[in-house]
Amino acid sequence: MFGFIRPVRPELRVREVDRFQQVYCGLCHAIRGRYGRFYTLFLSYDMTFYALVIGCGSTETPPPCGKRCDASPFRKKACAAPDEFLERAADVSVLLTYHKLRDSLADEKGAKRLLAKTLCHLGRKGYEQARARLPEADRRMVRALEDLQTLEQQNCDSMDRAADASARLTAAAVPQTGDARERILTQMFYHVGRWVYLLDACADVAEDLVSGNYNPVVRRYGLQAPALSEIKQPLETTLERSLVDVCSAFDLLRPERDEGLLRNIIFLGMPLVTRQVLDGTYQTNGGWGKHGSL
Repeated sequence: MFGFIRPVRPELRVREVDRFQQVYCGLCHAIRGRYGRFYTLFLSYDMTFYALVIGCGSTETPPPCGKRCDASPFRKKACAAPDEFLERAADVSVLLTYHKLRDSLADEKGAKRLLAKTLCHLGRKGYEQARARLPEADRRMVRALEDLQTLEQQNCDSMDRAADASARLTAAAVPQTGDARERILTQMFYHVGRWVYLLDACADVAEDLVSGNYNPVVRRYGLQAPALSEIKQPLETTLERSLVDVCSAFDLLRPERDEGLLRNIIFLGMPLVTRQVLDGTYQTNGGWGKHGSL
C-alpha cells in the first residue's frame, strides 16, 4: 500500500496513539499467523486504517495482549487482541498487495520489473490462500485492475476514468453484508481509493516523467516539468471532492469505538497529507526513520 493514510499525532490523546500502534501490531501478527513473514513486509498505515474502520461498529474493545516479534524479539509489545476484523484486514492486505505487485510487473522495466516478478513469485502462495478465503472480493479486484491496465495501455488522459478503476479495486475490499452499512463502507472506500490513486499520481509526477510510466496527472495536463504549482488548484479541488465524500460516509457509520482516532485520520490526517503532496513537502512515514513509528 501507499502509506498516505495516517493520523496527526499531536492532535491524538495518548490512549489513541497507543490504540493505533496496537492495531498496527495486531494486524502484523494476523498477517504473519495466516500467511507467514513475507506479507508483513508490506504492512501499512492504510491497512491499519481499514482494520479500524471495518471494526468500528463493534461495541467492545478487548484488552490488548503482549507479543514478541522480529522487530521486538526480547520485549513484548502491546497488540490488539485477535478478532474477525484483523483477520479480514490481513486477508485484504494480502490481496491488495499482490495485485499492486502484479500491476508493477505490468508497468515497470529493467531491474524494477525483475524485482516485481520475484516478489510476485514469492507472494503467490499467500495470494492463493487469501483468494480462497475471499473469492468474490478477489474477482472484483481483478476486474478493476484489468480495467485500469487497459486504460494505462491506452494512455488514457482522463484522471476520473483511471481513478474510478482504482477506486473500484479498493471498494471491493468491503465486507458484503447486504445492508446499509455495506453501502456506506463501499462509498467510503471507493473515495478513499480514488483519493489514494490520484494523490500517488501527484507524488510520482517527477519520477514518471523520467521513466515514461503512465501517470494520469501528466496525461491530463500535458506536463513537461514536475512542478505542480500551476495546476495545484484543480488537483486540490478533485482530491477534496473525494475527501468530502469520505467524511460524509464516515458520519453515517456512527462508530461505536475508535471514533476519535478515525476522525483524526479522516478529518485532519488525510487533508494534511493532501496539502503536503501538492506542496512537495510530503515525507514517507511522516519523516520517521523507523517503519511503523507514529
